[in-house]
Amino acid sequence: MRKFNAEEKGLIKNAFVFILGVAVTIGLTKMADKAIPNDPIIVKQYVDTIKIVHEMPSFANNDSLSSELEIKTKNLELLNNYDRQIQRRLSIIESGNKSSPNLIVTHHITSLNKKGYTIGSSSPYFSSECPTLKSKYCDILISFMNPQVTKDIAYLRVNIYRYIKNNPHAVNSISEEFYEVKQTDNLIRINNDFENGKYEITYGFILKKDLNEEYPTFYSKKCIVVKQ
Repeated sequence: MRKFNAEEKGLIKNAFVFILGVAVTIGLTKMADKAIPNDPIIVKQYVDTIKIVHEMPSFANNDSLSSELEIKTKNLELLNNYDRQIQRRLSIIESGNKSSPNLIVTHHITSLNKKGYTIGSSSPYFSSECPTLKSKYCDILISFMNPQVTKDIAYLRVNIYRYIKNNPHAVNSISEEFYEVKQTDNLIRINNDFENGKYEITYGFILKKDLNEEYPTFYSKKCIVVKQ
């Protein structure tokens, strides 16, 4: 086997060190490529995306925006509620459940005006709240406890008197009207064109069987109301 002299051994050693250095350099470069991307733009895009996502919660938690959203949400709830109420009222009207005022009796009106009448209590027959003179109309609502009694009633009657100033016991007759009777939803509507003052409103009914009496019984309720 041939032996290398000192000069040849030195060249071989240098060549081996060079090859080893190249190999190590290549290995380190590949490791660096894996750890650090070659294109720095990708890194910038990634950082920008993370920044946008991070800033969104601070935008959503803005006090002014939260208050505005809360107000708009409440307004939407109110609008929805109003819409439901409007639809409900429309359905009631369309179904025909809205009461219509009783008609005034116009036939044989002279035969209804007797010399006078006696007073009977309306309490066993109907319930009613006294009307007021605070609205456009003076509405009298009559609810019969037993609707079958309406078959025996000739008509409803409303008498209105005005008290004379400075004389608490004297009154002037304003109107005496007669109305048809219905089994349910009896509503007498009078236009409120009265002058300011104190009034007596007496209303009720007279039975058919009493029509031929000289002084038929007027089953009625008496209310004292004031218009200011």
